Amino acid sequence: MKFSHPMLWLAPALLLAAALPPQAQAANQARHAAETAQVLPGQDPLAPVYIVTSSESFARGVKTLATKTAVRRNSLGKTLVIASMPTYRLEELSHYMHEEEGRCGGYFAFGSQVEAETFIRNDKSAQAVSTSFLADYSIDKQALVNPWMLQVQETNIRATISHLSSYQNRYFASSHGYNAAVWIRDTWLGIAAGRRDVTAELFTACTNCSTQPSVILTIRGFEFPDEIVVLGGHLDSIRQSNPPGTTAENMVAPGADDDASGIATLTEILRVAMANGYRPKRTIKFMGYAAEEVGLRGSKAIAQSFQAQGKNVVGVLQLDMTNWKSPSSTFDINMISDYSNAPLQQFTRNLFATYMTPRGFTMNETACGYACSDHASWTASGFPAVMYDEGPIFPSLHTTNDRLENMGGTANHSVPIAQLGVAFMVELGKVRAADSTVPSLPGRGNTRPADPAIPSLPGRGSPKRGN
Repeated sequence: MKFSHPMLWLAPALLLAAALPPQAQAANQARHAAETAQVLPGQDPLAPVYIVTSSESFARGVKTLATKTAVRRNSLGKTLVIASMPTYRLEELSHYMHEEEGRCGGYFAFGSQVEAETFIRNDKSAQAVSTSFLADYSIDKQALVNPWMLQVQETNIRATISHLSSYQNRYFASSHGYNAAVWIRDTWLGIAAGRRDVTAELFTACTNCSTQPSVILTIRGFEFPDEIVVLGGHLDSIRQSNPPGTTAENMVAPGADDDASGIATLTEILRVAMANGYRPKRTIKFMGYAAEEVGLRGSKAIAQSFQAQGKNVVGVLQLDMTNWKSPSSTFDINMISDYSNAPLQQFTRNLFATYMTPRGFTMNETACGYACSDHASWTASGFPAVMYDEGPIFPSLHTTNDRLENMGGTANHSVPIAQLGVAFMVELGKVRAADSTVPSLPGRGNTRPADPAIPSLPGRGSPKRGN
C-alpha cells in the first residue's frame, strides 16, 4: 500500500473504514464495541504479586518493598530472589529501578509463588545465550536492504509517537491501554492493505496482563514458514510517583519514548516491508507486548506459549526506547550485551558494520541487568534474542514529561534504529527466491502480485538451516 503523504497512514484503520461499504463498517464497529465491553477496572491494589529479581537488586533496595520468599538459581547459575509484595507497590518498584539502578524492568511478575518457582525451574537462558540457532547468519541482501533503508521516513515515526503518546496512558490495567493495543493492531493491518499472507491478532492468553492484550502481526514465510523471526517492543506505559487519588484510568503517562518510540519504529519497518511487497523466506512476526512495565508479563506469556507449542524462533529483536539522543552521547545506537544470544549479537554487529558504519553511524555496547526488557522473556524461554536502543537513558522516563517535545520534537534519532531494523528483518528473514534480485526505488515499492498463494502454516520446528 502506498501513501502519497506521510500523515495519510497515521490512522489507516480510519482510512480503510471510510472505503468500506456501510455493512462492513457496521460489522467493524460492532466488533470494536464488543472488544471494548470486555475492559474491566484496574486490579485490586492489595492483591499479592510475586516477583523474580536478581539477588543484587533485592539486596540493594527491593528488600524495602518486598518480602523474600525463596532464593533460587537459574540455568546460568544466576542467584535469583522470589519475593512477594502488594500490587500497589509495583509503582514504587518501578521508581526504584529507574532512580536507583538507572534502568527499566529488573524483574518478572507472577500471580503466585508456584508460577514463579516453575518459571525458574524451566529457565533455558543458558541455551539461549550461547546456541547458534542457524547454521549461517549470512549478510547478502544489500541490493534490497540499501534502497529500502532509504525509505524510512522520520515524519511517519514521529506521527505514530505523537498518536500513541496522546492517550491518557497506555497502562496495562486501563481502558486506554486496551484501546492503544486495538489501534496498533488495526494500524498494522491497514498497512498490510489486505494481503492474504499477513494476519494480525490480539494475544489475550496472558493470565496477569489485566485487560491489555499484546499485538502480533504475522507475515507468513514462503519457503521456511516454521522458522520464525520476531521484531517487538512493548506498547504499555507507566508513571512513577503518582499523586494521591491516581487510578489506572486517570494516570498521566504519555510514554513517548518508553515505548511509543519502539512501536513507532516497528510500524515504520513494517510500512517499508509492505510498500516493497516483501515476501520473506522465513515467517516474520511483529509484536507489541502488553504489561512490560509491570514485570515483562505480555512477552513472557507469548514466549512461554511459543515454547510450549514447540515453535522454532530463530531470532528476536527487541526495540525499547529509540528516540532520545543524550547531549552527552558519543554514539548512535546501543546494543545490550547481557541476557542475549551471542551469535545473534555478532550478526547484529555485522549488520551494523555492513549498513550503518559506512554512513557514519557508531555503536556502543552496555549491560542492562536482569530482566531489563522483553528480550529477557525470550531468553528465559530458550530463544535467541538481541536488543539495541537509543543509548543513555531518557531522564523523563515514567513521568508526565516523557513527551515528544522533550526529545526535540522530532523522531530523528529513531531513523537509524529503524534502518538497522529493516536490515535485521530482511537479512534474517531473507527473501523468497522469486524476489531476491528485485530491488525497488526509494519510496516507490515493487510491482508484484497483491494476493499471493498462502503458504502452509508454520509447523513445530525444523533442523536449523543456513540462509
